[in-house]
Amino acid sequence: MNNIIKLFKQYSNVDDILKSVYGIDSSEHFDCVFVAPAWDVYKIFDDEKTDIKLVSENQDITAHVIKHRGHKYLYARLKIGAPNMVDFCLSCNGLKCDKFVFVGSAGSLVPEINLGDVIVPEYSISGDGASLYLYEKLDSKNMFKKAYSNPELNKEIINICESQNIKTVKGVPISVDSIFCEYQHLSEFKKMGANVIEMESATFFNTMNLIGKPASAILLISDNSSVGQHLIDENKETREKYHNARLCMKNIFLNIRNK
Repeated sequence: MNNIIKLFKQYSNVDDILKSVYGIDSSEHFDCVFVAPAWDVYKIFDDEKTDIKLVSENQDITAHVIKHRGHKYLYARLKIGAPNMVDFCLSCNGLKCDKFVFVGSAGSLVPEINLGDVIVPEYSISGDGASLYLYEKLDSKNMFKKAYSNPELNKEIINICESQNIKTVKGVPISVDSIFCEYQHLSEFKKMGANVIEMESATFFNTMNLIGKPASAILLISDNSSVGQHLIDENKETREKYHNARLCMKNIFLNIRNK
């Protein structure tokens, strides 16, 4: 057992952490768990073609079970931020699912990556403080390390995207703790090799690797600081491109199958 989880159970006297904290039974089996820090489930799925049931809602999470053609998925919408991601992912240690996918928006740092583009990253750069607590000892040298996704799951998702005529582009995200503070460090991020920015994917990969669960991410570009594009300020055509791309995510998600 992972030492972090072992110690948490010892001090909290809780056996099923996922059930106790998030109201989700660890004994349930899912084809895939989608972790979405920002997107509401109904921004992607609809009641007409999928069976959507609310299973948990509190200050930390809104979770729905989605059933479609004999398959079952968990969609967990968390509060934004890396610390929330760490706690939820560690709680999934005993969950009967071998595929976890991070879902969310990201900002482009370069002109070549545009609004509405889809990225399935090979790795993210850990620019967040929460990931440091996953190591046995706290050390600032672990800041800005690469956090890798699962190559097999990445390939599966990219193949599904291609079958749905959704083109993916290569991107390297950096996960940061503050939206307000990120702008004065953009040039530093780009020197590290990042061309996309968001807040949680590196923490997601780091935590899932720690508990031995295959993890990938699907990031949809919502703005581009390098050319001054912001979704809320853009014209109707640009906003529609973004929202249509997000609606296409449903077809990707419903084609992911567990082993």
